[in-house]
Amino acid sequence: MTLTPIRRYVDSDNSCLFSSIAYLIDHEKFNETSSYKYRLMIAEYLINNNLDDVILDLPKNEYIEKIQKADEWGGAIELKLFSDMFEIQIGSIDVQTNRIDIYGEDKNYDKIIYLLYNGVHYDPLVMNFDSNSSNITDITKFNSSDKEIYIKFKNYVEKFNKMGDFVDLSTLKNFECETCTEQFQNENQALVHAQNTNHWQFKQI
Repeated sequence: MTLTPIRRYVDSDNSCLFSSIAYLIDHEKFNETSSYKYRLMIAEYLINNNLDDVILDLPKNEYIEKIQKADEWGGAIELKLFSDMFEIQIGSIDVQTNRIDIYGEDKNYDKIIYLLYNGVHYDPLVMNFDSNSSNITDITKFNSSDKEIYIKFKNYVEKFNKMGDFVDLSTLKNFECETCTEQFQNENQALVHAQNTNHWQFKQI
């Protein structure tokens, strides 16, 4: 049997990045509280380490307070922090462009984990024998020098691009949810709708 890439879906609850990282770091202990635990890990890491406020886009105390709120999204800043915390590279693959941003690449960490990003949502990427295999047998960490895995994940994510499974809210002004036909005047309204309903397909009107 051959190992194949698999997307493990996490909840669209504003904490998808934290859930995804929690799953990839220690999926055997993953549960409904994992995302909040990983928010607290970032807060604790910042309390115990000196980081330039420029990296956080906010004064450190404000950022620490903000990141512990369940409705605050995670992004590039948090991926960089998690990479440093766990001394692991994190490859975030964008569905729309098939670009991989690798956090921690400059630190030469010898392991890497992979995420799929569809414009508003993150999911963990793993290897297993098939999608019906037990989550316990998922392989989540890889050698950062393994280019074969890198290519397999890129090719796998490209399939979601062809399915239109991404959201490019920056190009949309007035648009409609294709799932429930609700209409929105700006990208912020649509993003809130997508996060709350798990409806990701929009069309411009």
